[in-house]
Amino acid sequence: MANSDFQRIDVQYGDPVTRIRLKDNKILDQLLVKQIAEELRTLVQDEQRSRLLFDLSNVTFLSSAALNNLVILNRHVAKQSGRIVLAELQPPVREVFSYTGLNRLFTIVDSMDDGYAAFVEA
Repeated sequence: MANSDFQRIDVQYGDPVTRIRLKDNKILDQLLVKQIAEELRTLVQDEQRSRLLFDLSNVTFLSSAALNNLVILNRHVAKQSGRIVLAELQPPVREVFSYTGLNRLFTIVDSMDDGYAAFVEA
């Protein structure tokens, strides 16, 4: 089931994992970053979703503000005993996570199937 109330993310609700796909491929603009952050905050705080699998196959660039918002979201999810898994990162995006050390904070997997498996193994 997808939620059409979100403009910047596609959501598929599952039990227990919620799949999120960012609609935009370049997350640069401050307004765009803010909109995505607000939608993700709604998902985590209002809808109490804490097991999030991000499909980042469409994303070719994330600004530092977008990365910061992912870190903040991760803190909120952790407070709910949840987890974020990032799947199908494009090589430039994967490199940014590696250079910044965020690959140690987030579970990063090659495929969505591996992402779902990461929740089972946890």
